[in-house]
Amino acid sequence: MADRWAISVLSDRPWEGNQLLSARRDRGDTSVASIHEVRIYRPFIDGLRAIAILTVVGSHISLPGFGGGFVGVDIFFVISGYLIINQIAEDIAAKRFSILDFATRRTFRILPAFLLVLVICLALSTTIFMQAEPKDFAESFFLSAIMFANHHFLSHTGYFDMAAVTKPLLHMWSLAVEEQFYLLAPLTLLAMTATTAKMKPENGRRAWIAITFVLGIVSFVACVMFTYPYTKPNVSFYIMPTRGWEFILGGAVPVFAAVVLRLPALINQGLAIAGAAAIVLAVSCFDADMLYPFYWAAVPAVGATLIIISGLIGPRNIVARGLATRPMVWIGLVSYPWYLWHWPLISFVRTMNFGEQSFAEELGAAALSLVLAVLTFRFVELPMRRLRKIRKFRPAAVVALGTASCVVVASLGYLWSLRITPLMLPQLSGLGPPQIAGGGYPPVSHRGILMGDSHALVIEQSFKEYARQAGASLTSVFEVGCPPIKAAVKDGRGRPAAQCDSFDPKAFQGAEFAIITVRWNFYLGLPQSDPFHRSFLLVDQAKKDPYEILAAGLAATLSEAKRAGVRRILLIAPLPEFPWYSPACVVKAIRVGSDNCSILRAKVDARRERTMMVLRQVVTPFENVRLIDPINLFCTEAECRPNKGAELFFFDTSHLSPAGAERLYRGYERDFLWALTGDAAANTVSKSSSR
Repeated sequence: MADRWAISVLSDRPWEGNQLLSARRDRGDTSVASIHEVRIYRPFIDGLRAIAILTVVGSHISLPGFGGGFVGVDIFFVISGYLIINQIAEDIAAKRFSILDFATRRTFRILPAFLLVLVICLALSTTIFMQAEPKDFAESFFLSAIMFANHHFLSHTGYFDMAAVTKPLLHMWSLAVEEQFYLLAPLTLLAMTATTAKMKPENGRRAWIAITFVLGIVSFVACVMFTYPYTKPNVSFYIMPTRGWEFILGGAVPVFAAVVLRLPALINQGLAIAGAAAIVLAVSCFDADMLYPFYWAAVPAVGATLIIISGLIGPRNIVARGLATRPMVWIGLVSYPWYLWHWPLISFVRTMNFGEQSFAEELGAAALSLVLAVLTFRFVELPMRRLRKIRKFRPAAVVALGTASCVVVASLGYLWSLRITPLMLPQLSGLGPPQIAGGGYPPVSHRGILMGDSHALVIEQSFKEYARQAGASLTSVFEVGCPPIKAAVKDGRGRPAAQCDSFDPKAFQGAEFAIITVRWNFYLGLPQSDPFHRSFLLVDQAKKDPYEILAAGLAATLSEAKRAGVRRILLIAPLPEFPWYSPACVVKAIRVGSDNCSILRAKVDARRERTMMVLRQVVTPFENVRLIDPINLFCTEAECRPNKGAELFFFDTSHLSPAGAERLYRGYERDFLWALTGDAAANTVSKSSSR
């Protein structure tokens, strides 16, 4: 046992350990026994960790050829499954396993660097790189500290969520998944041991394999089933049960290796190369637009599994030797702290640049994070590991202290972010809920609908109040990410982005009026104006031009409305779209005294020009159908702005805030009253509206 510690990563001089272990393995052929000795230090494992972290960092700084670098997380999961499951199984078999001992090792390994980075992120995020949404950051910090960040980000990945690049703790989701695996793995293995305790050894082994296979298949099927497109929270991406099959795949490596061991050495070389090719394929060909994890995650996961299998059997194969080189092992040794540091720094840079990417600056942030990772490894991780070696600690005390530390940091960080940080932020207005009278309304004498996509959703409460004040009842009919026309919406890769071809004209039945508001430009395949939301494309089988599809679909919708007896229809023309998250931009502008949150009016007009032409042409033939253009409410002749001082009219890049909804209503009150009530006094068309 002593020689294992001498050659382990805990050594101050791991390179000597690498050489010693390689020499020991080179003296003879790999045996089944050595395959199952998971605590032997194997340099190529650290090299595989290096591949994982390099792909993740490369993806996050948008390094060319690294579009699918997010699969590095899948590689980490497979490695963890291989090491943790087999270490626990080995200790259970030797009757020396203790949950407290296991938790103590994990506490020493994970928490020191984790809490250090978390506290520094808190300090930076609430002072220099202040977050525009303190409540969201407070929640993410609290749940990150107690290892439940994955559930926070799962519930905050909706259509209106703040851009991922501005969330400095987003990467903590994967650490939370691993920690939840650490909780479940020993309990599952102990339960399997108890279930098979009275079986004959061979039958027990078969039962273990069968149970493992069933658990892995169930998890993988769930992963495929619960991978959702952008319109829904992607459950499979964030939760441990749908990622569990990757840990199980790694845990089953010795079983696979025992089979491959009987095959010719040439096949093992082929498996190593195939595994490397699978990872290269995933990193270079996958991208953020694809449904993931889905079944695609099997490519990097199986690739990592094949590399580990082949490395166990033949550590001198070409892939294992490449991974065991000094630079790769060195990067692998600092891969954990590098993962902790890299994303917050990249996120801070992106936040300071209003969501826009600067490759040079983000490359610098990645390099700085590597320096911090080396320092963390040298002055935090290694001393803690030495301390655990030279001193005996009571496991219960270590686990209790670690748990208490997480809870204390989580609570103090939450209170600081929620109570103190807002006092240091400029006070923005316009984002609060609309004021509701709650009584004194005239009798309801008119009924109608508010129809559209997310642009209808965000003004729903405000316009229901305006309708009640006018003696009208307003029912909402909307689908996020879908215009109210009969057409499918597909992304840039030609895949359905949402089921938008299910528009039902029955929605108009019983309605006297209809107000329609849509992010029209979003569905026309235009060059992307919004770094946080990609543009999509209207498609159908007969027409290829999305503008023609819009014209035909909208005309059909208006015709259906008229046939259903809708008397008055009011369409709202495209709003300006901003290339940054408005609250963060305005907060920064006020704090630093440099206001660059506006966008040139000429750019906005160019993006809207053909859309406006189509809308006017569609509306013209219909009686009692109006089109209002609110552009001048938010734009001068020179520029468009999401705010007026500290008052915000947009709460992200294109959606109106309650203040923006009120500005829209008051600016075209005559037209809205005409739609809501048919009031003859409002029948004079407002400026910039048309019939």
